[in-house]
Amino acid sequence: MEKPAGDGAWINAGYFILEPSVFDQISEGDQTIWERAPLENLASKGELFSFRHGGFWRCMDTLRDKQQLNALWDSGDAPWRSWK
Repeated sequence: MEKPAGDGAWINAGYFILEPSVFDQISEGDQTIWERAPLENLASKGELFSFRHGGFWRCMDTLRDKQQLNALWDSGDAPWRSWK
């Protein structure tokens, strides 16, 4: 069964692009909880930014996701393709 159609709400997904100095925020090694002190410190210093993307987005977390994205590409209907 496919996931139900979305309600048009924004989701929180993304990637981090970090300056090397950000790794200094990881003070407890593997025990550091990234979403707590590191991100909270960056936010409090005004150094955390986001970008709202209104274009095509699809996760590629599983083999099935990869196969679906490859099928879009192979069909010539890949929404992310901006060149011809």
